[in-house]
Amino acid sequence: MSSIKRRIFLCLVGLLAGLAAWPAAEITLLFQAGFPSYLVFSVFLGTIFGVVIGAFFGSGDGIIMSHRRSIITGVVKGMAIGAVGGAAGFFIGQAVLFLTGEYLIHSMRRFNTVGMPVSRAIGWAVLGLFAGMIDGVRSRSWRKVRVGIIGGISGGFLGGLALEYFRIAFPGTVFARLLGLLVFGLFIGLCYGFVEVRLSYGVLTLLNGRFKGREFLINQKKLGIGALQKNDIMLEGYHDISDSHALIRVKKDDVFISPVEKGRVLVNDDPVEEHLLKYEDVIKIGSAKLLYQYK
Repeated sequence: MSSIKRRIFLCLVGLLAGLAAWPAAEITLLFQAGFPSYLVFSVFLGTIFGVVIGAFFGSGDGIIMSHRRSIITGVVKGMAIGAVGGAAGFFIGQAVLFLTGEYLIHSMRRFNTVGMPVSRAIGWAVLGLFAGMIDGVRSRSWRKVRVGIIGGISGGFLGGLALEYFRIAFPGTVFARLLGLLVFGLFIGLCYGFVEVRLSYGVLTLLNGRFKGREFLINQKKLGIGALQKNDIMLEGYHDISDSHALIRVKKDDVFISPVEKGRVLVNDDPVEEHLLKYEDVIKIGSAKLLYQYK
């Protein structure tokens, strides 16, 4: 999958997450009167949002890599992380809203048009932060966690702000929440994809075979390459590739490739043990050829 297609895919995941969160929110709103306080209800609603949105963003990387096991573990971890993020985000949003009304803004008009949407957008930003971190936590990659933090906060805040102003512009309209949630999910996917490319160490592009043109972002310190699904880069359908064939390592800002076990790696047709990759190096692993470039 090319980087452009990946970004489009992440935006699509965000849209689907927002779409799925909408009926869950509407059902929860029907039982609002049964909660002991609005704060408790708000935190519960945030948890519901987090579970749904986290499940979708947790599955994204596994779907891209066609790893069934990664999809399942991603969904489970995404739901757990999203639940925490949703509860924390809506609690923080309510706390900021209270402080804003108590100490910062005393005009009711400004509170309704500025204080309330901005305060709640901060809560959405926290949910976005947790949603963005899911894949980094799953893969135990600090680099991906950092991408998720930056992309998730920015996307969550912008999407949350849009969501809140949709509600103000169309009060009492059910579909205003739907449109807002769609925009919220879209912005998280869009910002995550943009930050991911900007903070990557480079990209490997397949030059031949059935997956010619597919790109693999180097966005963590270690990337395994091989024939099995456990690898970060699975070269399915290519010949003479071991289960675990090669390893990409990032040392400071330099990217190295080396063979693993009995694997054989050629760079520009020369066999290597550990090689510092340079711009437009051609890597041969079994019958697969990959081009290394910067993004």
